[in-house]
Amino acid sequence: MPSPSLASAPGPLADSPAEAVGRRILSTAFVRVGPGGHLTVELRDGRLLVLRDVVMRAKDYCGVQAAGDPARAKYCGGYAEVAAARPGLAPTLGQPDSAVSSAVEPARDPTKEK
Repeated sequence: MPSPSLASAPGPLADSPAEAVGRRILSTAFVRVGPGGHLTVELRDGRLLVLRDVVMRAKDYCGVQAAGDPARAKYCGGYAEVAAARPGLAPTLGQPDSAVSSAVEPARDPTKEK
């Protein structure tokens, strides 16, 4: 029989729907990052972060920013703010993002050409 102190201890709080989605998005990209690799995270407010040494914790994630601050500031954020994530570096401006599929023209029907 469990002791009364353990029986009355609250369990972990369930994620909100936004946290659950953000955690799933981040963990899917996280498992594809190799050792010493980078993780690009797009936040719901439109900011784009490139992190390395990312650690996923119970209610948040933390990593070292790969660009920007010369001190390579540590960033920690909540899962609810994650809109998208992918392994690797963010594309530079003017270059297509290989993680986003490009539009494909529909196949032409040669029988309908004049």
